Amino acid sequence: MASLEKPIVAITIGEASGIGPEIVLKALAEGSAHDVCRPLVIGDRNVLQRAREAFRSNLEFSVIPRLEQATWAGRMVNLLDLNNIPLDSLTIGHPNAVTGKAMVEYAELAVRLCLEGKVHGAVGGPHSKKAVHEAGIPFDGYPGFVARMTGSKYPFMMLVAGTLRITNVTLHVSLRKALDLIKKDLILEAIKATHEAVQTFGVSKPKIAVAALNPHAGEGGIFGDEDDTEIRPAVIAANQLGMAVVGPLPADTVFCGCMQGPYDAYIGMYHDQAHLPIKVLAFEKASGVPIGVPVNFATVGHGCASDIAWKGIADPTSLIETIGLVSRRAKPASEAVHRTG
Repeated sequence: MASLEKPIVAITIGEASGIGPEIVLKALAEGSAHDVCRPLVIGDRNVLQRAREAFRSNLEFSVIPRLEQATWAGRMVNLLDLNNIPLDSLTIGHPNAVTGKAMVEYAELAVRLCLEGKVHGAVGGPHSKKAVHEAGIPFDGYPGFVARMTGSKYPFMMLVAGTLRITNVTLHVSLRKALDLIKKDLILEAIKATHEAVQTFGVSKPKIAVAALNPHAGEGGIFGDEDDTEIRPAVIAANQLGMAVVGPLPADTVFCGCMQGPYDAYIGMYHDQAHLPIKVLAFEKASGVPIGVPVNFATVGHGCASDIAWKGIADPTSLIETIGLVSRRAKPASEAVHRTG
């Protein structure tokens, strides 16, 4: 594929005190990202220069103030420098208000460029919710963040590793609150968002399995009635809308054989139910995709890993996979509102 036919994908460095800068350098130096997209890094040039020196990286950046000044020749990587982290505020392995605010600013720019049609997709680097909260910014993860920027009412997180796709009905809330949120209408919205998202992966008629909430799907109400009063009606409604959905299926067996099918997507009711299968089976290759939002955005399937930050041992596989995923979901470059290069 010719360079200018490849999608432009914005890639943020995420939480600078964590592994974000390291995996960005490693992922782009690995080379496969350049085969599928035109990578555009959003971050802080001083932080990345310090990371280049620390990890003896030969990756070269072309620092640009505006996307319109980007050039796409060779393997040079364009960097939009926000210059928002004084190095004396960067403490390795210790996210703080400065780095948290900076992470949000990188993500805001990436989403804005998507909305303006100037890039074809974006990848958010690993973040620290605690650091963002220390900066006084409400943040419960990328799905809610992207939803607020795009005015989307029903955002959900879909975890993706190859053909394994699992949507969370609820995400970063306590289990007690999640139980209160699991209602027919929300479940139906999650099913609809999942159906539409899987179609963007090239599956025209997705088959979706919905996990039960209670042991044995409640076993006729013996172990709880939510599966019959909330989940099953949502599944019935989805099928009435023309979707192919089964459930609620007992959560202890629904994911058996999920890496090979037979379903194109699964839906879990709460964070750990949806995260455990993909984290156990494909942790290194997992990506998080906000769905129910009008932009092509994804993030890595792990956090900022402060315990191994800047030690040169972080694995960039999830970021490489996520860049590829966003690139494949992107519309052809010719369909962009704005073309550069």
